[in-house]
Amino acid sequence: MKTVFLGRYNQSENLTGPEKVAKRIFKIHSEKYSSVFIEYFFDGNQFGFLKKLFGSEIPNREKNPLVKRKGIISLFIFLIFYKPDIIHIINFERFAIAGILYKFISNAKIVYSVHGIVIHENTNFRKTDEKLYGRDKKTEEWFFRYSDRFFVLSPQSLKIVLSYYSISDKKIRMIPNGIDEEFSELYKTRKRTAYKPEISFIVSGNIQRPEKGIDRIKDVLSRVDFPNRLFYFGPFNQKITERSMGLKTMNLNIFGDLLINSDIVISASVYEPFSLFTVEAMACGVVPVVSEETGMSRYIEHGMNGFIVDMNDAEKLEEILNRLNSDRELLSSLSGNAANIYRELNWENVYNEYERVYLKLTEKKPD
Repeated sequence: MKTVFLGRYNQSENLTGPEKVAKRIFKIHSEKYSSVFIEYFFDGNQFGFLKKLFGSEIPNREKNPLVKRKGIISLFIFLIFYKPDIIHIINFERFAIAGILYKFISNAKIVYSVHGIVIHENTNFRKTDEKLYGRDKKTEEWFFRYSDRFFVLSPQSLKIVLSYYSISDKKIRMIPNGIDEEFSELYKTRKRTAYKPEISFIVSGNIQRPEKGIDRIKDVLSRVDFPNRLFYFGPFNQKITERSMGLKTMNLNIFGDLLINSDIVISASVYEPFSLFTVEAMACGVVPVVSEETGMSRYIEHGMNGFIVDMNDAEKLEEILNRLNSDRELLSSLSGNAANIYRELNWENVYNEYERVYLKLTEKKPD
């Protein structure tokens, strides 16, 4: 099986959810099958028009020579000679249209990982430049029209996709994001015996995006009847309460230190296709309290390894948080149960779901 992954490959480990999926799945797959990861000359200030059309280079030959950077025409020519069986559009990037065009002259199968829904996000949450949005919308339409399989992260995400696009059930596969082993290992370092008078919360999201519900969290934490501290991961290095910490990167050392000292992770989003942040926190023993709209909520058994809450019901959220503070045995029990998420969502298990689809499409058996 020859596979080409199209997307954005981040050489560092400060990864967004889609970047982490791309990096982890490519690593496992390339150890078993002939594979190449191709990204684009994204930086318009650094790369000119000719580079974006005809450029070809290996950005870091020493780290990973299988990761290549190509312009649109160079990519199309590469596909003609490489003759992939599978083209996996693993991040939403406009240059991947070249893969769709290649399908018209080949037997290659196209699979597309749906991390977000462009038309839904622009319509409801953040308006982008009209010209840029037009390009993104047309690209998304092509991906959904011509791909042979779609990987969605959750029932919530699928429901939104189907509200905009007509897709056969046969083309849809629901595959979650995975969890790095390091987060499971961090759970073993948690201190479970000492009683802390202060409860520590951790959240992730852009403060300036109202769909993330961070203002809602801030309001509830200002009214609970116990001392608390809020750790915040987001793109802006700023405080959102008097006792919060804003951090720009997801560096594992910093993130890990905060996780082992956090008690509860909250996702109050009204639009969250999955929330890799939350399942990584769970693997470290941080108890999740999430909205019904958070995609990973299907992995939560209410009252057993976390809570699913209607975030419009501030009184209910406040009640649950006060209960977890007053009943520390319950909090500890939930922590242990939450950490079991790693058994199901480690990257090997997640990759196996991808591999089954690849093999079915190519009608080949594992090597």
